[in-house]
Amino acid sequence: MRSCIILTHAYVHDDQTHKLAPIEFAVKHFRKNNPNSYIILAGHGLKPDTSQCDHVYWEDTVNVKDINVGHPRLCNIAFDHAVLQGFDRVLKTRSDSIHLMANIVEYADNLLQDKKLLVTQQTRIDKPQMGDLFMYGDVAFMQKCWNINTWYPTNTGVTSLANNFFAQVAEENWHDACVNNCAFVDIFNIKWICLQKNWDTINQHKQQVLNNQLENWHHYLWGSQQKWHTWNEQGEFVYSKPKVGRITTERDWQ
Repeated sequence: MRSCIILTHAYVHDDQTHKLAPIEFAVKHFRKNNPNSYIILAGHGLKPDTSQCDHVYWEDTVNVKDINVGHPRLCNIAFDHAVLQGFDRVLKTRSDSIHLMANIVEYADNLLQDKKLLVTQQTRIDKPQMGDLFMYGDVAFMQKCWNINTWYPTNTGVTSLANNFFAQVAEENWHDACVNNCAFVDIFNIKWICLQKNWDTINQHKQQVLNNQLENWHHYLWGSQQKWHTWNEQGEFVYSKPKVGRITTERDWQ
């Protein structure tokens, strides 16, 4: 299938050159493991090597307003380009992360089934929060959920995205809106590896990682180093810091 991957949330200040290598490796991994995907990278600040991307929108100046609130402006620019290229569905994920598998879009598409969006942790079923880092689904619906005109004021993208999503569906309560319109997958099952927090290890095993081989890979999942959500090798949710609040998992999505 012809597919589109959008890599977002990339910004590099002048004194953050250490952030360039993880982004460049992520692009290399996505290209190797998704050879038929159209890869879009959107970011700002110091520019990494983007030669393996199909399209890049990169601004020289860091836009502070986008940071820590979901990067809605750059995400919308990427969505708009995907639509112009004729894509109906897109996969959006962090530009300094990878999914330790081949053909992540095909995997996500099988999970989506008849829903509008596939989401993962950061999304909660008990209160209006929707993860703004990883998402797969109907790009036209995503554009409505990422409507920048109703995004601000905000302290975090997960609430703005949740509120926009809720405004687009017919259900009158958050739980039903989630279950009826979204499929849910645990971070463990999409093998979502955080390069930013684990770069020393990844950098020492680049070839293995490119081939989707990394010993004890569950230790390096997104959010694990911060103890936001940790998993054992069987894919069972183990722990999160109390201040993070309740963590929704696949078992809760019903």
